[in-house]
Amino acid sequence: MANPDRTRKLLVRSALVTSATIATFVGAQNLAMLDATRLEAMFTPTPVPVVHAAPDLVIQQAAPSIIILRRAGQTGDVAVNPAASLPVVIQPPAPAEVAAPAPVIVQQPIIQSSRSSR
Repeated sequence: MANPDRTRKLLVRSALVTSATIATFVGAQNLAMLDATRLEAMFTPTPVPVVHAAPDLVIQQAAPSIIILRRAGQTGDVAVNPAASLPVVIQPPAPAEVAAPAPVIVQQPIIQSSRSSR
């Protein structure tokens, strides 16, 4: 039969270890929550009023470069008519009209080295 004194000591030690473990977990959780609120306060930016550096800044649109293409034989004084307002289709030339460029042949002089054999 077990000694009642030993049983009581074992029960007290188990309760002490269990309570210490629970206290450690609760304390660690409280410290973690305190650290989280401090970190949140550190990393949350405070609202700063916006200061306009250039309040009188004005952006103006610049006119784009415009190139007017005319057909052969047209002069600069073209009367405005409804047919002229239709879109003009500009296409590249037919492949038969395009001539291939003449090949350029570059020759380098051949320099022969003279070796003397003894």
